[in-house]
Formats: sequence, C-alpha cells, structure tokens
Amino acid sequence: MAVSPTRGKLGLLLNLPGVKKESAKSRGRIVSDYMKSTMPLSEYVEFIHNYSMQCNVFLFLSVDFGAGQFLYSKSFTPSTPTPKIKTYSNATDNIYQWPDTYLGFSNSLPDKPLKKVEAGKNYLTDICGRLNKIMDKSQLIDELTCLLKNKESHLPDDQLESRQPKLYKELSSIFVDIPQGKYGTRAHTIMLLSKSGHMDLIEISMQSPIDPEKPHWEKSAFQFDLIK
Repeated sequence: MAVSPTRGKLGLLLNLPGVKKESAKSRGRIVSDYMKSTMPLSEYVEFIHNYSMQCNVFLFLSVDFGAGQFLYSKSFTPSTPTPKIKTYSNATDNIYQWPDTYLGFSNSLPDKPLKKVEAGKNYLTDICGRLNKIMDKSQLIDELTCLLKNKESHLPDDQLESRQPKLYKELSSIFVDIPQGKYGTRAHTIMLLSKSGHMDLIEISMQSPIDPEKPHWEKSAFQFDLIK
C-alpha cells in the first residue's frame, strides 16, 4: 500500500489465490509505479497491461481523493469531493468503480467476498456512523484498531474452506493468528481524511524480532495536507 498526499491518491494491491505462473513478474512494483505516475487508473492499466498479465493474479485498489477540488479559505466551508474508488484485477481484466459508502476487500474477487469481509463492513458502518466528528478522532482510531484486531471466526465460508481446507478456521477471522505456522497479521494501517483535506496516517506494527505468543506493538503516526 502507498499513499501520495501531493497527487491525492492511494494504491493498494492484494494477492489472489490461483495457479502460480513460472517466472512471474513482481506485483509490488504496480503500486509504486502507479503512485509515481500522473496517469488516471484507466490509462495506467492500459500502460501496464502486458506486464500485469505476466504477474500472478491480484486485485489492485485505487482511491482518488480529488485533492485538486479541496478549497481552503477562512471565509467559507471547504468543499468535500467524493473519493473515486476503483479496482482492477488481472484475473478478469476489468476496472470497476465502487459507489458504495462502506466497502471491504480481501484476498478474493470483490464480487465473491469472504464472510469476514462482509462482517467487517458491518462493523465499519457502525463505527463510522457513530464516530464521524473531529472530536471523535481518538475514539474512532481506538475502535478501528479493535476492528482490525478482531479474532471472531466468521463461518461457514464455503469459498475459504475450498481454498484452505486445513486452515480455513484460522483464516476466518479479520485478525489472523497461526503461531504454530509463524503466520498471521503483523501490521495495521488506519487512514483518516477530514473535509479540509487533512490526512492522519496511523501504522501499528509488530516490533521485530516478532514473538507470536507475546507480540509487542509499536505505533507510528503521520499527518499530511492534500495539496490543492
């Protein structure tokens, strides 16, 4: 994941299950190259099309915050552009724009969400519906962090069980913790954007060396203003 305050956009790539290609190209550079580019997503996807088809399957999420539409003045209330949220997958070779207020994505195609994603959207709707004022920011961050650390299992999930018949129970929660396999969630990122274009970026990561039994979490916070 990467965010560019100067270009007012975010890029995020999620791996999808599928047959691994021999000598597959790196999926990670798709995010970094997009953030450095000034091209809109449709042009960028066309530009990288041949390259993306040589990558293992992925879901790419683009958020355009409309930074150029933010208005700053002491004499009037800032305008509030609606972020444009789009996804592209080389599995379907389609771009889709999402009009919904609350969205959730995971390691599956958006039209086939995992059960924990559907549950996460419901939690997100409740949290953001209650805590949507600047004065609520501290509590909002706390509750979003609890959401990201949620270990509640969301079963049955036929899709997850067919993909991971041995580990589907451990993978059915938003927070994944498999100590015996030394595998699981090790980082969270929360991004808040105010109507004025002020952005808070909070990263919560397990401190190295990682002890899955007794993890030590460290938090880093960054602040930006989207450039007009």
